[in-house]
Amino acid sequence: MFHFKQFDLEHERSTLKIGTDAVLLAALTHPETAQSVLDIGCGCGVIAFCIAQQIAEQQQDPTIFVIDVDAASVAEAQENAEKFSLLPTSCFQFENIRLQDFVNQENSPRFDLIVSNPPFFHGDLKPQDKSKLQSKHGDGQLSFPELVEGVDALLSENGRFALILPPMEMAEFHQLTIGKWHCRKTVQIRPTESKPVYRIVREYGRTPQPEKESQFSIRNAALQYTAEYLELVKPYLTIC
Repeated sequence: MFHFKQFDLEHERSTLKIGTDAVLLAALTHPETAQSVLDIGCGCGVIAFCIAQQIAEQQQDPTIFVIDVDAASVAEAQENAEKFSLLPTSCFQFENIRLQDFVNQENSPRFDLIVSNPPFFHGDLKPQDKSKLQSKHGDGQLSFPELVEGVDALLSENGRFALILPPMEMAEFHQLTIGKWHCRKTVQIRPTESKPVYRIVREYGRTPQPEKESQFSIRNAALQYTAEYLELVKPYLTIC
């Protein structure tokens, strides 16, 4: 079990254990007035629940859809929702389904906010563990073109889409968005001050707005957490 400040999550059965990427994406994504949220590739639901915490603080009752191709992950996320005290369980909808099939359902909803920590390895050496293959590798599961197509079909007119990827994969993904969406926010993240950027969080929308750009490091030269990182994750992690 992983202990956050305001809730606990089981993640032993999910394809991807709770890690820095998911927390970074959730902490850098603000729901604002979103009434409908979709988490693509939810795992145990960590991103959805962190965003739900933000929504609960605004005293809103949204609809949060949580989907994953892995049945065990969805089951664990659903069990976590039953113990999540910040929003009613009825706010959450869970489906064991591929994004491609979710899009093709009759009367599929539109979302004000879509988030994803997607699989980003394509054509690399595959892990033997099938669950790790599903969570990290897009081959045969969810390609970047399929992700763009699916999000484009589900995003409301004024909706936003946020994701986290390594730099090379983000550049590949960004090329697919040209002519469809406008980049509204780019955050570059370094593991330490002396190392290159290893993750990028981007947020897209359909209408153009001035892009906000920023960067920070998780740890300083002494390998201690930086003030910027601690401030970012302060609402969630017990290290703060």
